[in-house]
Amino acid sequence: MWHRLIILALLLELATAQAFGAEALKKIRIASKGAGESLLPYVISQRLGFYREEGLDVDAIVTRGTVTTQVVVSGAVDYSNGGSIPAMLAGARLKILQINTDKPAQHLVTSAKITNMKQLAGKSIAVSDASGNSTLLMREMLSKNGVAIDNLQMRPLGEQAVRYGALLSGAVDATMLSYAIAKQAQTKGFRILAYSGDHVSSLSANLETTDDKIQNSPSEVYRVVKATLKGQLFFHRNPKEAVKFIMEVAGLSNLDDAKEVWSERTKQASELAQVGRASEDALMTNIERVRDQMKMVGAAARLREKLPWIRFTTLVLSRKPMTRSKRASGIRCAMNTPSGELMTVASLC
Repeated sequence: MWHRLIILALLLELATAQAFGAEALKKIRIASKGAGESLLPYVISQRLGFYREEGLDVDAIVTRGTVTTQVVVSGAVDYSNGGSIPAMLAGARLKILQINTDKPAQHLVTSAKITNMKQLAGKSIAVSDASGNSTLLMREMLSKNGVAIDNLQMRPLGEQAVRYGALLSGAVDATMLSYAIAKQAQTKGFRILAYSGDHVSSLSANLETTDDKIQNSPSEVYRVVKATLKGQLFFHRNPKEAVKFIMEVAGLSNLDDAKEVWSERTKQASELAQVGRASEDALMTNIERVRDQMKMVGAAARLREKLPWIRFTTLVLSRKPMTRSKRASGIRCAMNTPSGELMTVASLC
């Protein structure tokens, strides 16, 4: 099956190249906040010819942390997946074009004697820092489950490896861990008490870009989103083929490990996120969480009170004329692309 896919991709590339004739493919640079699984939508879309179908040649460039957003703001790259809501709240003219997941990756892991969240009252919990995203997610999750946050002993210990070590030594009763490390803890007798994504949302973007790019190159933006979304849909709808891409980008040699990664990533994406979108409730919840985080670290002065330019862009394969209608949460509008299809923009104010 895998060999047939490769042959199909090669034939598709050849046919597309003939269709474009002598016209060179447009070079596109996408900055990724990390290697491994973060690269999957781009690698799949490149290998299976989805970018070439749209006349694009995409390079995915691995960066780190906030640098990913900075390089797209500066124009050094065309698109990124850095998670730009903090920058938007501080005034950056950016748009999130496509969502990858809408649930966090962390699991709450505890000592074996703890069997439900309410038993965490008065217990010691290791966190990254007082205002870190995983800390805020955990506080929100526990609060939703009736745990009094003021009764918890929060210990800011930094990186996951340090927090995991504290859990193993018995210095703390619980912490938030990635699935892979949570499974390791489980083999040592600890309990995976809850998956945070069952209780709270956390958005991760596949594509974001600047206002200037959307305004000046709408056709390019449409084609990049369309081709990347095809790669994302392929990942979710073709697990047998997707795990081979996972093994490649994550450097895995065990097929069962790759299947587990696929299962976990799929669990982190609702049906809406799998098609690149996010609910307005999820968007507003995440914006408010970032607001709280910025206030806690003393960055409140940088916050913009009104956000008429935070938008999510989604593809609508429709031939309807351009429309503009009021919504309770803002304005939804659509712009025609050169092909006559529509790109909708949901503006949440």
